[in-house]
Amino acid sequence: MKLSAAQLNGQLKDGLAPVYLVGGEEPLIANDALDTIRAAARGEGYDDREVFVVGTGFNWDSVRSSMDTMSLFSARRIIEVRLPTGKPGRTGSAMLAELAENMPPDTLLIVICEQFDNNVAKAKWVTRVADAGVAIIIKPVSPEQLPSWLAKAVKKAGLTFAPDALELLAHHVEGNLLAAQQEIDKLALIAPDAQVSAELVEQSVSDGARFTVFQLADAVLGPDPARAVRVLYGLRAEGVAAPLVLWALVKEATTLTSVWTKINAGQAAGQAMQQSGVWRSRQGLVGQCLRRHNQHSIERLLGAASKADRIAKGGLQGSPWGALLELTQAIGQPQGVIRGQLSA
Repeated sequence: MKLSAAQLNGQLKDGLAPVYLVGGEEPLIANDALDTIRAAARGEGYDDREVFVVGTGFNWDSVRSSMDTMSLFSARRIIEVRLPTGKPGRTGSAMLAELAENMPPDTLLIVICEQFDNNVAKAKWVTRVADAGVAIIIKPVSPEQLPSWLAKAVKKAGLTFAPDALELLAHHVEGNLLAAQQEIDKLALIAPDAQVSAELVEQSVSDGARFTVFQLADAVLGPDPARAVRVLYGLRAEGVAAPLVLWALVKEATTLTSVWTKINAGQAAGQAMQQSGVWRSRQGLVGQCLRRHNQHSIERLLGAASKADRIAKGGLQGSPWGALLELTQAIGQPQGVIRGQLSA
């Protein structure tokens, strides 16, 4: 069966399934789901755990051999198979479908798809695994759902937020749940009497760093390309991870492309921005940036975003920070050149 993460606890009350697939690109929600499954398994005596990470040249027979070998440490065990790309290949697809349908007793199989797009979701092996057990499909949290998600996370942390504080936090994190959780954890340490005001949120977000990825997101849309480069350099100097910077820039690139496409299809700019998840407070910046673009520059922007993503994730050789600089240029100054160089 296919379920959402919110339905997992209800399913586990009926007992463990022989196989679980957890797929989706929200790592925080995916990890929570995995922790819930593992905790339920430990409660039933699954004390041994073996993890396989599938990469180029992976030997799928090692998974089968592990299934067939009795554990020396526990009568019950968990076998986890991680698929960073979500694609196990022809051999792996057949193997996972076969194993799911013929699970040995006292063994729990968990398949983790770190990337889970529509093509993966429609794969035959996913359907067969879901039919044999449970597939937890994790969908991105939409802008409309973000306040509700934040409210639950805040409550779990034992905090009480002023309404404007929750809105400000939602604006700052803009859909990055990992960043949101980090901010909530920080606020739990500094909030007096667990009460959080908008001023405290603003202080927490900016505290300890000269630049943030949120400042970069605003700077790259603005009219001053040199400032965007200064923020990018500052983030690197402060040791901010390239994947986090990539997330901020790709998000802006995706949003600009979405709004551009909708406007070209005849929608009003305000409606296009609302449907693309642009916060009202940022619509002026987005509109300003779009006026500097044309069809050619939007296509170039998509290419730069794809290149930066592949380099940052190791799929293409190159300097991650150099690619981020190119993406910064493609977003904010499509008709010009940003001077500067960021080496690997």
